[in-house]
Amino acid sequence: MNNKLLSGIGVVALVIAIFYFYWWNINTSSNKNYQDLTKQLKVSHIIHNPDKKLLSFSLVDHNNNKFDNNNFKGKWTLLSFIYTHCPDICPTGLMDMSILKSTLIKRDVNIVPSLVAITFDPARDTPSVLKTYVTHFDKDFLGVSGDQVQINQLIRPFGTYYERVIYAKNGKSTVLKNDEPLPKDALESGYLINHTAWIYLLSPDGQIFAGFPAPHNPIKMADDIELFIKNY
Repeated sequence: MNNKLLSGIGVVALVIAIFYFYWWNINTSSNKNYQDLTKQLKVSHIIHNPDKKLLSFSLVDHNNNKFDNNNFKGKWTLLSFIYTHCPDICPTGLMDMSILKSTLIKRDVNIVPSLVAITFDPARDTPSVLKTYVTHFDKDFLGVSGDQVQINQLIRPFGTYYERVIYAKNGKSTVLKNDEPLPKDALESGYLINHTAWIYLLSPDGQIFAGFPAPHNPIKMADDIELFIKNY
């Protein structure tokens, strides 16, 4: 075998080695095995999946500014899906998120996640309604509303579920799935929304990282969040 051939094989081998090195580093940095942390977690579940990314969406925040994927990038975010007519679960969850934030601040941590609440119910939860509602729990909360179809698409990767329940005067109830349109008189007669009550943590790459099922324990949630940020 001549020297040129040997040299060519060496170059190819070097290129392959370099490619593998960068491929391995990129994938291990963006696809870490965070499952190693599960034994240390107190109340959360890691749902990080680099192959299951959020779809592009465009909504509006309670200041009437555009809210899209970019709003989740470059920072940690605590996210809850709510509706303002909720009698119990939503206000409890928002209060827990506020307590969690205060807990992290008192611990003097370097990074405190942003607080975001996205409504299931944009027909009633306009930006101004959301602003009054969510800032009652914490001045730094940001409420998000917008197009119902966009919201329905956004919640899918989270595994979040909701259904609207309309009660007739005779007490009979009608359950509507999230993709079914509301009857014309539903806004006047009113309705409730059955829904999952998880709180989610999004990482600075703008993707779902972890979830906290109800009932929530803000102190233990803060412990897990500190662990996530430290090992991200």
